[in-house]
Amino acid sequence: MEAAQLRKIAEGAAQMGLQLDAEQLKLLGRHVDLLLKWNKSINLTSITDPDEVVEKHVLDSLAVVPVLPQGSLLDAGTGGGFPGIPIAIMRPNLEISLVDSVQKKVAFLKSALAELRLPKARAYGARLEGNPSREDLPRVHAAVARAFAPPQQWLKLAAHYVLPAGVAICMLGPTDEAPARVGDLALQEELAYSLPYSGAQRRLAIYKHI
Repeated sequence: MEAAQLRKIAEGAAQMGLQLDAEQLKLLGRHVDLLLKWNKSINLTSITDPDEVVEKHVLDSLAVVPVLPQGSLLDAGTGGGFPGIPIAIMRPNLEISLVDSVQKKVAFLKSALAELRLPKARAYGARLEGNPSREDLPRVHAAVARAFAPPQQWLKLAAHYVLPAGVAICMLGPTDEAPARVGDLALQEELAYSLPYSGAQRRLAIYKHI
């Protein structure tokens, strides 16, 4: 990745209140390079301009980092590894399960995790149906989905994977509805943020298992 794009990652993250060290920056850039290389043969993202990938994928993923508890994370429908891989780079102590039902995407994720040397992140090929033991998936302290399903549907599913007192996170646009409660998951807080270059508005809705 070109120096100018790496600088965009670093400066954008700083505007979002996150400091990146040289190694983290290098790994985030490498992830984008791998994504765009593989994207030529399998459909991982419709965004192919590196500057847009930096903002809409990498920086948007990093917005989740400050709200995550310790322990473990499930990234549902991760696709090219967002938000899970940037989170793994920033929070190397988290046990992260990257889940996608498309085997070609899982092949990419496994290759990327090996190359980026992120030993605590694992890629799983599974269709999430609310049965972690049958799907060979761990239950986790936090579950996040980016463009996986509408909030109501995602939260209903997430409840099966989140441990008691854990959190489920919805990554939303400015007008997406955040239900007050779905089953045992109740809305704790909503955080609004904007992407640093386009100014696009985003929200995180954080639900706690009660």
